[in-house]
Amino acid sequence: MTDINILPKSLHAKLQLFIILAVAVPTLVAGHLMIVQAEDALVAEKQNKLFGMARVLDQNLNGAYEDILTRHEARNASREEKITILNRELQEYTDEVAKAYPGSGVGYYNKELDAIITYGPSHIYADKVGLPISTGHEGRVVMDTGVPRVQEGDLVRGAIMNAMHPIVREGKVIGYIWANEFTSDIQDQIAGMKWHAYSNIIVGLLLGIAGVVFLINRFMADIDKIREGLLTLKSDLNYEMPMLNGEMGAISLAINEMAHGLMTQKKLEAQVQRAERLAGVGEVAAGLAHEIRNPLMAIRGFAQLVGEENDTKKKTEYLAIITQEVDRMNRLIEQLLYLARPQDTAVTLVDVNAVLESTLLLIETQTIRRHIGISLALDMSIPKVRVNAEQMKQVILNLIINALQAMDGPGQITIDSHYDVGKDAVHVAIGDTGKGIDPSDIAKLFDPFFTTKDDGTGLGLSVAQRLMENWDGKILVESVLGQGSKFTLVFPAAKG
Repeated sequence: MTDINILPKSLHAKLQLFIILAVAVPTLVAGHLMIVQAEDALVAEKQNKLFGMARVLDQNLNGAYEDILTRHEARNASREEKITILNRELQEYTDEVAKAYPGSGVGYYNKELDAIITYGPSHIYADKVGLPISTGHEGRVVMDTGVPRVQEGDLVRGAIMNAMHPIVREGKVIGYIWANEFTSDIQDQIAGMKWHAYSNIIVGLLLGIAGVVFLINRFMADIDKIREGLLTLKSDLNYEMPMLNGEMGAISLAINEMAHGLMTQKKLEAQVQRAERLAGVGEVAAGLAHEIRNPLMAIRGFAQLVGEENDTKKKTEYLAIITQEVDRMNRLIEQLLYLARPQDTAVTLVDVNAVLESTLLLIETQTIRRHIGISLALDMSIPKVRVNAEQMKQVILNLIINALQAMDGPGQITIDSHYDVGKDAVHVAIGDTGKGIDPSDIAKLFDPFFTTKDDGTGLGLSVAQRLMENWDGKILVESVLGQGSKFTLVFPAAKG
């Protein structure tokens, strides 16, 4: 089972960081855009207010400048006298408008006289009356085009935002009216607005993050309970996960149901394995009884003959047969005991090729006498395996002897070793050109006491398979009737 601890402990922090960023970044971006829009709206509102003041002054100017001069019979007066008369006529209302909007400056400009007529509040800016605007002043553009205009910069009054409205009479621009406000005042208002807006955004963001962290902590607490429960279930399927709320509760319930199912399945598997063991014991007992009965009958018969026979030579012959049958039963019982409980032997790093070469020396005489060739193809770069060298030699020798016995006359045995990189396994294949194995017998090859030989015990392959399982290996069988068989030993490559 996969270790449940693969759930990283940093998942909590990563999840918090991700959600905080997911909340904070859009909130800050949206807040910034909102503030920029609010700043633009504030500037636009300031401009509208200034233009509104200018239009009020324009409405107060009944007629044109010439009409005022005509009423005072001063159309032929000097420039200074005209400026004085116009200032006296318009100053009072100019001051009233300036007083209504503290911090602002307003006034009239005469295009013909090229002079400031009024500048309110007059008690501050009376000295500006009669002065012309500079050549770069955009008031001249307003008078030339008749189009309202806003100018920001260092003008007559200082650093201001200046809204200029043309005075148009009978289709002719005779001057302009301005209303302005110090840029510093506007910037202070914008800064105050930004401070309040950013403060609200930050407070809201902190509250949102706190809420997110709280929810994540609740969520991760449930995750930790599930993780701890899964760790407990690894060793105790009877453990029940704690009941949780919401979706986590559904997951916890599903895990409990799964654990109960696994426990039930485990009990059923134990019952099946117990039944299989009992059936196996029965088969082994039946096979053992069959294998021992013949030697016992032979021993009994020859023991009777020994008692009845007077010829010493015959008695010696009968006693030798009795001893041979006893030895046969002893070997059978030893193999059976080994199959049931193989001796605990140490494993070491073993070179498969070296074991193969030393094993072949043991059967060299038989292969020569029976005219059987050996084809050897060993991969010398294969990794070592963890086995018991002597037991491995027994397994290989058993398979080679089986291959020899499968061929009635001359034949060929092929032995090769190679490394399967994909499965990280060492393969040793032993093939022959014998009569092959009946397909119906292949499934029973490793059953105790199953043999197709007249003098076989049927335990050799069973012991070999048990040894391979002890080494986490396996035996593969391929056979074609009439063409031969191949047994492949598969060993996991040694680590380290």
